[in-house]
Amino acid sequence: MKKNILSCLCILFLAGFITPYKAYAGWPIGKYRDIVIPSMFLYHQTDRFDNNGKIVKGQTGTGFTSYSANLYMGYGISRRLDLIASVPYVYVQNKFTNGTVTNSGPGDLYMGLSYNLVNFNYVRFLSIQVSGIAPLYRKFDPAADLGLGNFGAELKLMYCGNLPKAIASKGYFNTEIAYRRYFDIQGPDQLSFGGTVGYPISRHDQLSLELLFFRSFSSNKAFNPNINNSRDYAFFKPSLNYGHQFSRRLSTFIGGYYTPFGKNTGVGYGGSVLAIIKI
Repeated sequence: MKKNILSCLCILFLAGFITPYKAYAGWPIGKYRDIVIPSMFLYHQTDRFDNNGKIVKGQTGTGFTSYSANLYMGYGISRRLDLIASVPYVYVQNKFTNGTVTNSGPGDLYMGLSYNLVNFNYVRFLSIQVSGIAPLYRKFDPAADLGLGNFGAELKLMYCGNLPKAIASKGYFNTEIAYRRYFDIQGPDQLSFGGTVGYPISRHDQLSLELLFFRSFSSNKAFNPNINNSRDYAFFKPSLNYGHQFSRRLSTFIGGYYTPFGKNTGVGYGGSVLAIIKI
């Protein structure tokens, strides 16, 4: 049973330009157990959505690209309580008609505690997570385009587990709702609603589909092609992912996504490659 839960947990796709750690909460890690997840992500945009959701074509030779590496770590303090942390390293490239601006460095540190409120026969789990966000750069440095440059906090409620037998004999699901607040006069306040369904296609291979709706509210309505420090925007993002389990201790995954709908943000697409290491 623990092996099946770990397999389900592992395939959940890291949302490459939003919260690459979010998909790993929900399932308890287990007392004194560790999970380490190194990953790499790509996000690219040329066109953008205006405030009415209409696509505005970008100029030739312009666009925004972000490459990032992330190290996620989880430790089971008890059977119900887990400590989680995520440390990213970001490289951004902003192309303009008169040149290209690049920057790189550590992004925002994410750390918190996840607690399993209720388990339903160890088949489904209801959990809550409280986390803090801290920039690993100074706000007014040029590196500020790697994030918002503000401290923040997040509260998340998650429900996940095996699919009901009435729906499918195999597979799993994960649903979550999260609220995030950055401590700045401009905020932003952010809400996200996500759902994932995964299904095994062979003994060691799985496919999953993730749907994410994200809304960020701020008094600063300006469009920013850099998704890392944009403040007021919204988008809907479906992701398709494939995973292969090499052993009980090692799995690798690849995924891709596209944003078919959004407001005041880029028409983004990209993907991820990651490994799950059980220590």
